[in-house]
Amino acid sequence: MLKEQKDAHLSRAMTMYGDYLLRVCYTYVQDWTVAEDLVQDTFVNYYEKMEQFREEASVKTYLYRIAINKCHSYLSSWRYKKIKVIDYWSKLKSLSDNPEEEILMGETDALLVASIEQLPTKYKDVLLLFHFAEFSLKDVAELLKLPVNTVKTRLRRARQMVGFTLLEEGFEYGSDS
Repeated sequence: MLKEQKDAHLSRAMTMYGDYLLRVCYTYVQDWTVAEDLVQDTFVNYYEKMEQFREEASVKTYLYRIAINKCHSYLSSWRYKKIKVIDYWSKLKSLSDNPEEEILMGETDALLVASIEQLPTKYKDVLLLFHFAEFSLKDVAELLKLPVNTVKTRLRRARQMVGFTLLEEGFEYGSDS
């Protein structure tokens, strides 16, 4: 493949899927800067291995798989774990400075994000791909190399786990109290 063709393929993929990949990466890492870096790494990886792409799946599915793998690698890295500890202590310090302000900053959204973050990876992947990346069940199954019924089961269980977490925290359906 000629360099011009590769550049055109990459440019088209970045235009079509860049925003979606950024949202998916952000849902995993909860940091826009890191998500942007992971998306950039995804496109670099795609560009370098473009000739190896056998087109057994769509480019979108291929890019999402690369991005998810990048997110998993980042989340299991020492650097991420160190940052999480530093952030945790910073939040504890800020809570003691102004607790009223912290309470007003969207408890419900924070609770939902926290409950999704607590899910085991196999459930989080299915939930994020289906609801946030807006893949169909069939596409999620193809992407994760799972039977469709397994994807349905994991999605149902993920929703249940998030629901149980929200109920335990006092969140009731239709309200935020």
